[in-house]
Amino acid sequence: MTSLTDHLRRVPFFRFLLPFVAGTVAGYSIEGFPLYIGLAGLSTLFLLLITFRRAGYRTAPLFGTLLYFFLFIFGWHWYQQRQYQPKPIPDKPTHFAVVVGYPEEKANSFKTILQLLPEKQNILTYLEKDSTAVNLIPGQVIAFHRQPSAIEPPSNPGEFNYRAYMLRHHITHRLYLRTKDYFITTGKVGLNLRQKALIVREHLLSIFERYGFSGDEMSILSALVLGDRENIDPEIKSEFANSGAIHILAVSGLHVGIIYFVFSFLLKFLKTHRKGRLARLFILLAIIWIYAFITGLSPSVQRAATMFSFIAIGENINRQNNIYNTLAASAFLLLLVNPNLLFEVGFQLSYAAVLSIVFFQPMIYHTIYISNWWLDKIWGLLTVSLAAQVGVSPLSIFYFHQFPVYFWLTNLFAIPLTTLIIYTAFLLLTLSFIPFIGKAIAFLLHILVKALLASVWAVNTVPGAVIPNISFTAPMLLTSFLVIIFLTLFIIRKQRIFLQLILVSFIILAGITTINKYRILTQREIVFFHVPRKTLIAAVHGKNIVWISSEDSIITRQKMGIYMKPFEQLHGIKSSVIIPLSGKSAQQFPFLKKKNNMINFAGMKIWSPEKAEITEFMPPTDLIYLHKIYRKDITKFEAKESLVAQFVTNTPLFSDKRSEKEEKSDMLPKNIHSLPDKGALSANILISDKNKKSGIKIGYITH
Repeated sequence: MTSLTDHLRRVPFFRFLLPFVAGTVAGYSIEGFPLYIGLAGLSTLFLLLITFRRAGYRTAPLFGTLLYFFLFIFGWHWYQQRQYQPKPIPDKPTHFAVVVGYPEEKANSFKTILQLLPEKQNILTYLEKDSTAVNLIPGQVIAFHRQPSAIEPPSNPGEFNYRAYMLRHHITHRLYLRTKDYFITTGKVGLNLRQKALIVREHLLSIFERYGFSGDEMSILSALVLGDRENIDPEIKSEFANSGAIHILAVSGLHVGIIYFVFSFLLKFLKTHRKGRLARLFILLAIIWIYAFITGLSPSVQRAATMFSFIAIGENINRQNNIYNTLAASAFLLLLVNPNLLFEVGFQLSYAAVLSIVFFQPMIYHTIYISNWWLDKIWGLLTVSLAAQVGVSPLSIFYFHQFPVYFWLTNLFAIPLTTLIIYTAFLLLTLSFIPFIGKAIAFLLHILVKALLASVWAVNTVPGAVIPNISFTAPMLLTSFLVIIFLTLFIIRKQRIFLQLILVSFIILAGITTINKYRILTQREIVFFHVPRKTLIAAVHGKNIVWISSEDSIITRQKMGIYMKPFEQLHGIKSSVIIPLSGKSAQQFPFLKKKNNMINFAGMKIWSPEKAEITEFMPPTDLIYLHKIYRKDITKFEAKESLVAQFVTNTPLFSDKRSEKEEKSDMLPKNIHSLPDKGALSANILISDKNKKSGIKIGYITH
């Protein structure tokens, strides 16, 4: 029986990757690189050289141990060295910048990226909708008269950290320009490779438009084939997510894999000769990177193209190629170029899916023998979907807090239809210069895209298609992967110890899940959100939540859903209701009573006055929420007039946030919390075991 050590010897890059990834995680978690760590790395390198001279690297355990330690230190140092260090943007009356990409249409503006000259810093820019903005093209130089502002960190619980995300893409500032704020100059800047790719993609999109594609069909087609998913309707995107088909909307491993495997099969005849194998390799690499080029060379496409390039090289050069070693080599190279990829959700999902398919699919497929050719192909497709889900489910639930129940059913239709759409679309792009052939192909393509939309919609309408608001913590994610790892080792080695470790991992997972459920059932929290010029308050009681809003229910769901949905997912909410801030509430709850401007939540009393004054006979209050009260009127609430624990206001206290100088600070209540200045505020209702009385703990939401 082959030992585990023998298996690991066949995948040297996998062994190198693990300590390097561990070092990268250390660099991400711990700021700064201690001097003693660097000295330890240099000492390790020196010992490696001595060990290598005295013994073969294959047989020297000391060499392997030192090498792993050195890779760990190198990963730590390399991650911190590769971090983007933005420079301050000079404050001047006029800035010059080059347009990086085509403007993307949004609801009220056009979005693009501008690169400042000569600083070469990227600015996320929104332009007023007009003919000037829509006609901008990459390489044009514009002059504008506004100062970019820094992208702020998240100020609400559960909110996506957009600042960190944009920092990984070397963007730290944003800007809104009205038409009168900028003008196009006569200057032009040479285009880089990606900008040239965007121009090619824009030309290909115009061919689809010429053949009658528009609306949802156009947005889905451009996403599937060319990687442009900016114009997909949010409702359509939600349907794809709920049915388990969201992965097909982003050009990545699936799409590049479809291109690779079909052309690999078509060029199989070249493998019979040595020169033929080399020609086959160059053709496959050319096809992969041409496809990556016409899809805009997005990071996900570059990642997938690199992965399949390594697979192609390994398959065509080394007949004894190990797919795990090939995948590890591609990941190692990508992380050397950009270690931030390790923390991208797409990177994690891509490699988890491919590894899971490679390992689990053959085993699942061979559990059942089917003689019928068509049924066998359906079974094979189903096993691919099931195998991929084994690897990606923990990550998917952790990041998106939901599980698509009928993913297997969706993929039975979605993957074949996606394959047909990709090849039919490329056939249309190739033969579009012949009108009558182009129309026939476009007619077929219309049918295929409609069929995909209809199948996703049909699965999405099945009752129980998605399990929403799953509370899945980091310890639960880690334990889930331990179960998968030990299961994999048990399948390889068939040893009882790994089966025992699986059972122990399940027991730990069950314990963590029980503790998490208890936390959810006993949570008592009220949160004041920072929503510009609006009021949004969440009163959480177990799995139930009451939203208190300054808007009606429909507008609240539409406009404030970006704050509400992540919060509900984070807290495992099952029941959600919206009531108005002003006036009487038609609904009352056992844990929340609202009468006019007074709210009683689990014993905590909150008063929301409509005027800037404290009434003479105000009832005892734990917190005063100042809604729509101007800064100058807040000074009327002097701290000595009330013994409340906290004042909360949705009015900024700083006229100049950058200098953070309070106006009339001596006249403001000392215990006032401004949501625009400090972010959301949370108050937890605690029950003391000693006297069984409610207690209140108020704290800031920090990120």
